[in-house]
Amino acid sequence: MSKILIIGNSVAGTYAAKTINDIDNTQEITILSCESYPFYSRPRLPEFLADKIPLEKLYIFSPEFYEKRGINLQLNTQVTSIDAVSHTVTTQDGVSYSYDTLLLANGSSASLPPIEGISQDWVFSLRTIDDVLRIKEYAQGKKEVIVIGGGLLGLEAANGLRQLGLNVRVVEFFDRLLPRQIDQEGSDILKSVFEEIGFCFELGAVTQKVTEVDGVKKVILKDGKTFSADFVLVSAGIKPNIDLAESAGLAVNKGIVVDDFMKTSDKDIYAAGDVAEHANRIYGIWPAADEQGKAAGENIEEKEKKYTGTVLSTKLKVLGIDMASLGDISAEGVSEYKRVDASSRLYQKLFVKDDCIIGAILVGDVKKAFSLQAYIKDKVNIKGYEERILMPDFDLRG
Repeated sequence: MSKILIIGNSVAGTYAAKTINDIDNTQEITILSCESYPFYSRPRLPEFLADKIPLEKLYIFSPEFYEKRGINLQLNTQVTSIDAVSHTVTTQDGVSYSYDTLLLANGSSASLPPIEGISQDWVFSLRTIDDVLRIKEYAQGKKEVIVIGGGLLGLEAANGLRQLGLNVRVVEFFDRLLPRQIDQEGSDILKSVFEEIGFCFELGAVTQKVTEVDGVKKVILKDGKTFSADFVLVSAGIKPNIDLAESAGLAVNKGIVVDDFMKTSDKDIYAAGDVAEHANRIYGIWPAADEQGKAAGENIEEKEKKYTGTVLSTKLKVLGIDMASLGDISAEGVSEYKRVDASSRLYQKLFVKDDCIIGAILVGDVKKAFSLQAYIKDKVNIKGYEERILMPDFDLRG
């Protein structure tokens, strides 16, 4: 029996623990989490923000799940250092835990852009349950909010705040919404949906300063435009939590560098999820954390499970409009195939290279998302079928 220690209790850490336990339920598994809650769904935080679901509905595994499997879950436990030589980690309370194998699944934090005044206490980010609780408390009795960031989380958070009764203005650096997931034409459709219910947008806008003058909170753009609000929410991506690994002497870049078996530069330490960098890529998405966590679990159990990457996928649903973005939509030298119906807000596009689909955008109808994701992952040759793939009743695999 080995001592397996996991730092982090989100997707990668929990599914790694479950995978290990499924293979060998005699292993001694301990999970250390700095949060106060068992494994929960971060993608559903905007629903919790909007008071659409209670806290309990966020939980994916209850405390009983860990107890039943004999997994020792320690909440409110912040790890401050790793000693790779003595195989121990130490917490902020001075408690030490020893390990035979360590998995770093300590995720990421909200990234704050270098904007003057960004650290003020009325500027929030949305990454954890505690973040939501702070925002909801502060938002009581407020009317106006500015969201800096028009990406996926920014839009979902903005919609959650709107459902709380706030007027929302979104400020986005790029010239379109969801700049990493969608092209201009698809973005315009989504933008019109938001505008119909009262959202205001400033696109191609650089936020220069966040300040408070005579009790009035303001966001000042580089072009001189100024907007007032009761508070600000920043959604500008994530930053992998690499400090622990770096201080322990592990190889890091933007994330903790791992090989195809999720192993770090130390043979007894693995990494998975948002904190891990595989093949020069940090995914920052749930499916990748899931796959990496399970792969790490299998490899810790010496099953030699090779991780070859995850097909990028993003999904959003706002006011009944579904959107999905799959694979690579920014590659050069591709052929594009579209299906558009403006009256029903339908917009679908395929990106094809070397007779294979490498990316797809679906707005209004995402029924084909699963099959298209499989085509991308399996590099299915679609030569001769390019014009038909998006038709409602067509299935390449019969």
